[in-house]
Amino acid sequence: MDARIQPLPFDLATLRGLSEKLLASHHQNNYGGAVKRLNAIRMQLAAMPCASTPGFQLNGLKREELIATNSMLLHELYFASLGGNSEPMAPAMALALTANFGSVERWREEFAAMGKALGGGSGWVLLSFQPREGTLVNQWAADHAHALAGATPILALDMYEHAYHLDHGAAAGVYVDTFMENIYWARVYERYQQAVHAASEPFGATQDEVAGSMLLDVRRAGVFERATAMIPGAAWFDPSVVDRWASELPAGRSVMVYCVYGHEVGRSTAMRLRAMGLDARYLRGGFDGWQAAGRPVEAKHPRPRR
Repeated sequence: MDARIQPLPFDLATLRGLSEKLLASHHQNNYGGAVKRLNAIRMQLAAMPCASTPGFQLNGLKREELIATNSMLLHELYFASLGGNSEPMAPAMALALTANFGSVERWREEFAAMGKALGGGSGWVLLSFQPREGTLVNQWAADHAHALAGATPILALDMYEHAYHLDHGAAAGVYVDTFMENIYWARVYERYQQAVHAASEPFGATQDEVAGSMLLDVRRAGVFERATAMIPGAAWFDPSVVDRWASELPAGRSVMVYCVYGHEVGRSTAMRLRAMGLDARYLRGGFDGWQAAGRPVEAKHPRPRR
C-alpha cells in the first residue's frame, strides 16, 4: 500500500519564529521526500525475489525502508506537535511531567538541552511513553533508525538542519527555544492519554474487585483538596511523587488505585507500581464511576501528605 502525504495540521502563518517558507519547504521536500522514497522502496521490495537476492542487497533495502518509514512517521509527529498558541498545559499533562521528571521546568530544561546538544549534527529529541514502567522519558535519536523499543513517542523535535537553517542559520539553540514556544500541548496530551490507555487496559479492575485490596486515592493534589468524599478505607497518595512513597507499600498485597475518572492518572500510577514489583491495578471509572453507581463513600478525612 502506498503511503500518502498528510497535510500540515496548522496554518503556516500562525507559528511564531518559524517562517512559512521554512515550514512549506520542510513539509514538501523533507517529509514529502521521505514518503515518496518509502513508496519507491516498497515497490522494489514487492518485486524482489528475496530467496535469491544477495543478503547485502536485501539488508540494505530493508535498512532504507526503516529509515524512510521513521522519517515519515517522526515528521508527521513533529508537525502535529506544532501549532500551539501559548495555551496552558492541561493539569494532568503537567502532573505526568512532574511525576516523571520532578517538575515541568526540569522536563523542559532537559528536553531543550538535548535538542541544543544535537545542534550542528542531526537527529531527533522525543518525549515518549514507555509502557514497561508506565513512564515518560526524553529519548535521544541520532537518526531516523533509533527508537526506544516498545515506546510511543508523543512529542518530536526535529534537529536536522533542514528544520531550521532557512530561518536561523547555524543558531540551533534559537530554533529549539522557538520550537518550545510553539508546542501544541492539547495534542501532546491527547497522544499521552491514548498511549497510557492502550498500554494499561489489562490492569483495570471493576468495582466488585475492590474488596481485599489496599485502596489508594491518587487524585491530583488540587482535586483531592477540593473533594469532600472518598471511597471507604482509602488513603490519599500524591501521584506526582509516586517514587517517594511506593516503597512504603507492603509487598505481597494487592493494591488498587483510583483517580477521578479512571483515566491516565490512575492508570499510569498503577503501571509504575507494577514495574516496582507490586500487584497494582486501577479502578475502572474511578471515583466518579464509583459514586455514580451508588457505592458507599465517606467524608474525606485528613491524611498525612505523601
